Order: sequence, then structure tokens, then C-alpha cells
Amino acid sequence: MSFRAKLISITTALGIIIVTILTFIMAGYNRKILIESTLESNRNIALAISINIDNYLEELSRTTKTLATTPAIIECIKESNREFGLLDGADRNNRIRALDDKWISIDDRNHGFIQEYLSNPVAEHLKRQKEVIPDLYGEIFITNIYGALIASTEKLTTFYHGDKYWWLEGYNGGRGKVFFDDRGYDESVGDFVLGVVVPVYDKGDVVGILKSNMRIFSLFSEVIENYSLLYEPGVAKIARTDGVIILESDKEPLSTRIVDEFLPMLGKDAKHGIYKGENNEDVLVSISPIANTIESSQFSFGGDYSSIDHTMGNKGENWVVALKIPGEIIDNKIYGQTKQFLLIGFLAVLLVSLFTFFFIEKATNDIKKLVTLTEKIGQGDLNRYIKVGSKDEIGTLADSFNKMVDRLKETMASKAELKEEIGKRMKVEEKLKYLSTVDELTGLYNRRAFNDYLDKLIGYSKHYGEPLSIAIIDIDHFKKINDSYGHDIGDKVLVKLSEVLSENIRKVDILSRWGGEEFTILMPKIKADEAYKMAERLRKTIENTEFVKNINITISIGVTEFEYKDTFDGIIRRADRAQYKAKGNGRNNVQVL
Repeated sequence: MSFRAKLISITTALGIIIVTILTFIMAGYNRKILIESTLESNRNIALAISINIDNYLEELSRTTKTLATTPAIIECIKESNREFGLLDGADRNNRIRALDDKWISIDDRNHGFIQEYLSNPVAEHLKRQKEVIPDLYGEIFITNIYGALIASTEKLTTFYHGDKYWWLEGYNGGRGKVFFDDRGYDESVGDFVLGVVVPVYDKGDVVGILKSNMRIFSLFSEVIENYSLLYEPGVAKIARTDGVIILESDKEPLSTRIVDEFLPMLGKDAKHGIYKGENNEDVLVSISPIANTIESSQFSFGGDYSSIDHTMGNKGENWVVALKIPGEIIDNKIYGQTKQFLLIGFLAVLLVSLFTFFFIEKATNDIKKLVTLTEKIGQGDLNRYIKVGSKDEIGTLADSFNKMVDRLKETMASKAELKEEIGKRMKVEEKLKYLSTVDELTGLYNRRAFNDYLDKLIGYSKHYGEPLSIAIIDIDHFKKINDSYGHDIGDKVLVKLSEVLSENIRKVDILSRWGGEEFTILMPKIKADEAYKMAERLRKTIENTEFVKNINITISIGVTEFEYKDTFDGIIRRADRAQYKAKGNGRNNVQVL
């Protein structure tokens, strides 16, 4: 074989090998980076979805608890308790069993006995509540302290409820607690529902139980749909930790399961990774638990596998958001990049071989330069260019090689663009995370963040025996400011107050906007007497501060200290009572309970 042929063969073979090796090295590296960034992005998306669903659950709880504070409902329950309380234990139980048997035996909801409970004033009030959001509520009903029905929007399966798991969870031994009843399919509603059970309080005592069965899938579907552009063509699901899928697009709830390979991921912790699917394909999976379905001081959650009026309930499980993206999406992107790189590389090699064949004798030195340049490119150095003094075909070949390097650099730039896009998506997720915990007007923590911090500090105080105090602050006569000067001035006053409070509390204290003109301060490691002194200093500082030109304000502050027996709701209620006491004492003062 001639020297020319050998040189052409060597040059061609060398170019093909370098381009191929470099291509597969880049493909492997890009695949690793893309998988890592996709998993991280999916983790943030799943977290954002779970936070939004948590917010919906808290809103459902607040709505139901607000309904339970209606005076007419409380008075009706108290009257029923008095009526049944006049009977001794045996007579009362016989009375309730007789009513329950009669209720079950009557199918006609228009029967006079049934209508006593479906058409009384409290039942009509509950029906009006349903009409506010007709697609949300299934049925709403109330029982007295003995579990006997008082009022309902629908004909329930039974009259007596005091022995049912959800009633016992809501009653909580007389202490009361919000309970989310993961009912599954409820035959009395004819839909898949979540029951929200709340205790009805009168002067701090549980006097009855209110339950709302709610059709929640449309709310959750909207949350998932809002994030769909960020994870398509993946699939987002809500599932129980036993693997039963609660919500998935175009699938009947509770009719499908998570594949067995993914079950170890489901639990109370966020997880993500690459797993094998049903057909042994790679699947990128991110799991984020829905916090409010995990037992806490604020909520209980669960259900029963099957009862008299519903099936496929949940027992001992919590909910998670599962985000699944096929690994082939990553592979397709890498495959497209690999084909483009190989095409450019092979074209460049072919171009070099052709010019070498025609000008080998004349261009030996320049060819050596080209070989050297090819080696540098094979090492990943794309900042090298060849300079040839001649302006003939060898010079053209050198120019072509330089253009090839530019194309390779453009291909490499796609990696930087990919990282930039990933960065943008992460910033969006960080912004969503920030907005979920910060009040937009004042920049302080919002109520949700306050609840999280209070829950953690209560646990810390119980474990280490450290004191914890809380203050609730309310602006006196704030409505007059809005009415007299307008809401813009009112907002400026709120922002200014936020700044003054922030400047006059300790670094460890947690300041948040509770809502409207109310603010809260969590003061770890100080007792009530120290908290009172601090609150009094704040009150005087506010009194002597001009918030807007010619506008001064005063504040009323309620202070309390955490006691070991306190519940989350209990310490809040006591601080709130202290603040109302301050209002009742003429405002512009601090009261401690």
C-alpha cells in the first residue's frame, strides 16, 4: 500500500475513532447530568404539589371548624346533650338503640321521623353551606356528645355514630382533634370522598362532633394540572403508602396500584431515584409525602377497610405524591445529541480524507498540523484552530476544520443551555416554595409557616423542658384607618408595623403575619413574665412611632406560655383569649394568661 493510501487510511481511521469515542464519552456524561437535574427538578415539583394539597387539606379543616363554631349549631347540640343527659346510662343506651333501629328500618327519606333530622333549622343551615360550593360537599351532619344524630343534609345509613372509628378519633377522649377520614368509596354519597371530622367546642369543652364528607378529587386534579407543563410527558399520581392509587388522570380512583418495585419508596419521607418498570425499563421516580396525612399534634388521618356505608377505606396509611417520568425521555434526548455529534464528526473526517488524498505531497506539513489538531479535539480542547499560510485547497481544508470545531463547540453549548434551563426551572420551584411560607405584603412568615414553627417548637419544649412563649398582636381600630384613609394607607401601616416589630425582637424570635391586622411572635426559651416585658416594650415603641404622616396606632397584645399538657390548638386559643382580654381592658395594653 502506498504511503498516500496509508496516510489516508490512518487519517480516516483516526478521525472516526476519535469522533466515536468523544461522542460516547460526551453522551454518557450528558446522560448523567440530565438524569441528576431531572430527578432534582422532579423532587421539587412533587414537593410543590404536596405542599399545595396540604394547603387544601388545611383549608378544608379551617372551613369545617368555622362551621362548627356557628352559635345555632352549638345551642342545638347543648339542648340535645341536656335531653339525653337526663337519662341514666342504661336508659340512654336503650333510647339511642331504639332510634337507630327505627332510622335503619325506614327507607323513605320523606318519612316524618327522618325529616325531623333532615329539615330542622340546623339541617337547613348545613344545606345552605353545601349550596355555597355544591360540587365540594357530599353530606354534612352533626352528632351530640353521645354519638346520636342531631341534624344532617342527607339520609345517613345509621342514626348512631358514637362507636365508629372516625367519631372516636374526632372525640379523642374528650380532648377533640381534627380527623381526615380516608373513606374510599362512600355509598351514601355515591362518590369517592374524604371525610373531615371536627369537634364542636363550647367554652373549651367538646360538646359534639361535626363531619363533612367532601369530593376532593377535582381540587387535587386542579393542583396536578397546574404543574403538568413542568413534568410532561411524565405522570403525577396521588397514592396511599400501601400502593393503591387514589388519583391519576383518566383512571378510576382506587382501581390501580403502584408497581411492586416502587413500594419501598412509599412512606413518610421524600425519596427519588431510578427504578425498573413493569417491562424492565428505566423509570425516574420522585416521591413526596403529603404532611397533613401523617399523624401530628394538629391532625389525625386514616380510615377503615370496609364499613357499613363505604368500602376501600384506608387504615394505617398516609398519602404521597408520586411523579414518574420514563427513562426513555432522557435516552431520546441523548440519542439525538449523539447522532448530531457523530454526523458532524464523520463529515469532518471525510472532508479531511478527501483533501489528504489530492494534496498529500504538497500538504504533508499542513496535514501534520491537522492530525495534531484532531488529537487536541479528541482530548476535548475545542479552543484550537489551525493556521495555514497557503490559500489553496489545503488552506480551504484548514478553514473547514476550523468550522468543524465551531460546530463542535455549538454542540457542546447545548449542554450549557440545558443547564441554564434546569436552573430556570429550579428557580421557579424555589419561588413557589418561598411563596408558600411568606406573606406577600409584609415579607414576614405567613400563617402556614407559623404553624410549622409552632409545631416544631412545641416538640422541642416538651423534649428538652425549655420554656416557650407566644404573643398575638392586634392593631387597635385598624378598620377606622382603612375607612378613613383607604386600604393603601392601611397596607403602609401594616408594612411599617412589620418593620418596627422585626427591629425590636430577638434574632431567635419568629415573627409572622397571622392574618389581617394580627401578628404573632414565637419566643423560645423565655417564660411568660419575660415575654410580658418584651411585649410591653413593643407596645410602647409602637405607641410612640409615627407610621404615616399624622397617623399613630396602638396595639393590644395577648401573651401566654406553653404548658406541657397544651395541644397545638390549646396554646393558640389561650393566647387569643389573652389578646381579647387586652381588647376588653380598653386596648393598648398587654395581658397574660
